Amino acid sequence: MVSKIRLPEEDSLDILRRVIGERQKYKPFYNRITNDLISQAEMFIEHHGSPVGLIPLNISNYTDSEEEASQRKKSLIGLYTPKCEKLPFVQLETMRKHNGLVVCPSCGEPGRPRTLDHYLPKDIFPELSVLLLNLTPMCDWCQGEKLTDYVTKDGQKRYIHPYFDDVDRPLFSITFAPPFSTPSIDIAVKEEIPDELSLLVESHLEGVGFLTRFKEFFKTRYISILRRAHNCRQPETKNLRDTLVMFLEMEQEKSINSWDAVLYRSILENDELMEYLENGPLPDNL
Repeated sequence: MVSKIRLPEEDSLDILRRVIGERQKYKPFYNRITNDLISQAEMFIEHHGSPVGLIPLNISNYTDSEEEASQRKKSLIGLYTPKCEKLPFVQLETMRKHNGLVVCPSCGEPGRPRTLDHYLPKDIFPELSVLLLNLTPMCDWCQGEKLTDYVTKDGQKRYIHPYFDDVDRPLFSITFAPPFSTPSIDIAVKEEIPDELSLLVESHLEGVGFLTRFKEFFKTRYISILRRAHNCRQPETKNLRDTLVMFLEMEQEKSINSWDAVLYRSILENDELMEYLENGPLPDNL
């Protein structure tokens, strides 16, 4: 699940100003839109990326025709795919390929994310297409699930923003239903987190298709846990609880809400499941 990640190394507004300042093609258009475009980016940052109250710029206000507006929207979006010698090619490549992450900050799945997601979609907010703070590393699956759906039906933000939102804490647990040899699972948002964050976590999990994906991960990982439970019953071996605590501490160093951290924490918090794993009849075919 979501991890809070460090901000991009370079100043987002400075990079944006430099990118716009480099434009020679369509210069009259960029001269018209620059002040409002920068103000829009400043408002995005001030509101920590929330789309609530943020209205996309009407590109036709800066052009002489609807046809021109359509073309200039494409040119704004095209700023996100610069040539290697142009800004912000190096910054985008660093964020994609050298982000230092070992789990997806959007869902917590193991593996380094190698794509960037526009938190507010570039097709709707083309003026924010190269604002670094609107770009977050993300796994391919999350990006495919998220698409351009960025607000809820009641107009609230749908997704957690890993640069800005207070997510550096356990956000939810996995629940387990017997039989514990092959349990079914669900998710439960932590009761102790604030109501607004709780609703956001629920919306985010649904939006990135978390549970469907986690169930596949769980099938394989739980067999390993059953085997570990069996091995921990042997003489002169470390008990299961201490083993899982050790695993949890290791996984939390990657991310407090990585898939493995969530799983180990959830098992340790479930007394009935722990009793089964420590003393109950484990499957024979491990």
